[in-house]
Amino acid sequence: MNADAMGRTGSAVARLDLWRRLTATLATWRRRTRERRELVRMSELELHDFGVSRSQALAEADKPFWID
Repeated sequence: MNADAMGRTGSAVARLDLWRRLTATLATWRRRTRERRELVRMSELELHDFGVSRSQALAEADKPFWID
């Protein structure tokens, strides 16, 4: 394999890695959004089972999706 072909292969691998990281990040953001919506909908009993107060649940739900 010549240097030009190796360079193209390397850039293709880098693009694939970037794509994988991007899709993983988007999936994480979607999961956080979904989980925070579910948290707000939980009853006091369900929150108690998780050991979370209503105020903690609301504070978590108020976070932007990109914040862990």
